[in-house]
Amino acid sequence: MRADVVGDSAAHEMRTRVLHAARAEVIARGVLGMRVARVADQSGVPLASMYRMFGGRDGLLSQVLLHLYEETFADQFAVVQRNLGGTAPITVDDIVASLPPPRSATSVRDHSIRNQVMAVASVNPELRRLLSESLRQKRVMLETIFDDLDARLPAGQSVDREVFRVLVFNLNWLYNDLLGEHGVDNERYHQLMKRLVVK
Repeated sequence: MRADVVGDSAAHEMRTRVLHAARAEVIARGVLGMRVARVADQSGVPLASMYRMFGGRDGLLSQVLLHLYEETFADQFAVVQRNLGGTAPITVDDIVASLPPPRSATSVRDHSIRNQVMAVASVNPELRRLLSESLRQKRVMLETIFDDLDARLPAGQSVDREVFRVLVFNLNWLYNDLLGEHGVDNERYHQLMKRLVVK
């Protein structure tokens, strides 16, 4: 085997170990609690090598947080696919059931991750760039899903795309989470969506 291939493989394996260790740190301790030295210890990769790979703490955080953010979308998309996949006709109730309510266990976990990601993106230009690119791709994917849903709804009904673009895709649940028991519960959320999602 060529030396450059072995070197690339070793570098990839080291990078993967660092990303896994950093991810575990962020999940266990949050963004502010993540320590690069602890990531180096956990991954077995020298601190100097980590800085060469990622250009510092911000570069490492941008990669880890983007991956965590992508996971939250993948989880939500899996729910949509489970509830709306296939080619059978659908109803408004089917669409609403596919939306993750704000107080589900998955949503609460996702909100914490997303809020941390957004906070860091406000001061980390690389993460902001990566998120912007990812969200543009998600927006295109969302339009494809809308086209499919429109074709499967009863005649005369279509998805109100602005509701999804504004309320679902762009909504930040931070305020709802902070309001606790006074925030929007799952039932109120589903009732609102039933009135809004189809026009």
